[in-house]
Amino acid sequence: MAPKRPRTPSTFASTFYTLRLITLSLLLAVLFMAPGVFADDDEDDEVDLLDMQPDREAGAVMYRQCALCHGKHGQGILGGKYPRIAGLPDYYLLNALKDYQTGVRGYDAMLVVGALKTAEDQDLVNLAAYISDMELDIDVPGPEAGSARSGRRLYRYDCKTCHGRKAEGKTRKESPPLRSQYHEYLLRQIELFKSKERIHADDPEDETFKAYEDEELLDILAWIASLDDKEEDDD
Repeated sequence: MAPKRPRTPSTFASTFYTLRLITLSLLLAVLFMAPGVFADDDEDDEVDLLDMQPDREAGAVMYRQCALCHGKHGQGILGGKYPRIAGLPDYYLLNALKDYQTGVRGYDAMLVVGALKTAEDQDLVNLAAYISDMELDIDVPGPEAGSARSGRRLYRYDCKTCHGRKAEGKTRKESPPLRSQYHEYLLRQIELFKSKERIHADDPEDETFKAYEDEELLDILAWIASLDDKEEDDD
């Protein structure tokens, strides 16, 4: 048997170089795989805010800041500068609060006065639960120029599917109730939808309101204002 050749320095260098290449290849493979792995972990850890348990007492404390604009009972201001929020469903409130917090909807007072800028998810859950539980029965006047009779027909054609037969909102559509809301506030939101400053029905291409004349929109708002806040929901 021939004697083994001793390893020369060049042999060691070649082996070391090969090991470095293998190590580098493994490291690159891990790095390229990591984003997908980490993304899956983040998705698994993500918690639906509606599944979190609210602390309504903590929500009541946080609401003190909201009351400066929306009123002690969540009634807002007649004329709709600040909307009525009492009794709005928690799914809608949480979406709205998140939109203000992330800048999807812009209003500085919500961030500063409403303390949303530093609020944690649990704070939002607490606040939404407290507001949703507030009971308020108010008679909201409709626009003087609107015809509720004509508005009823228009509403049932284009609004009922998402907002309900009696404008009570629908959970499965995540749409808010419209009845007992100030018509001036609703009209202002319609203008924001038309100008694309707000997105209607989560569809950037939605052109629903551009199909209506101003008089027809007032008719729809008159019909909504004629509805009783205590109407039975049909969702």
